[in-house]
Amino acid sequence: MYHLKLHADSVAWAPLDFPGVALRVLHTDLGTGATTVLTRMAPGAVIPAHLHTRADETVYVLDGDFVEDGRSHGPGSFFAGKAGVPHGPHSTAGGCTVLTAFSAALDFALVGSAPPA
Repeated sequence: MYHLKLHADSVAWAPLDFPGVALRVLHTDLGTGATTVLTRMAPGAVIPAHLHTRADETVYVLDGDFVEDGRSHGPGSFFAGKAGVPHGPHSTAGGCTVLTAFSAALDFALVGSAPPA
């Protein structure tokens, strides 16, 4: 039996520091820090190129157009990246929602900036 059951609509969207980008944290494992989130990007929103020093990341496009590495990807597209590997920028022309899973505690370092201590 699942230890957690919820509907995504029961979790509030939390805005990020990037205009037009918000997260719904669906689950965080208290032991490992692994986290599953929904990310909603409004039309024209951009998440700059970045990396995660501790967490591998998977992304699944649920709706809209998710632009990665200059190419648009629609619903059903899947991405996987290892910790420490830069990715992005991510953007969208018409808006999108993606499901993202991180294998460890989430950290975020802009490409070209120093990683967190």
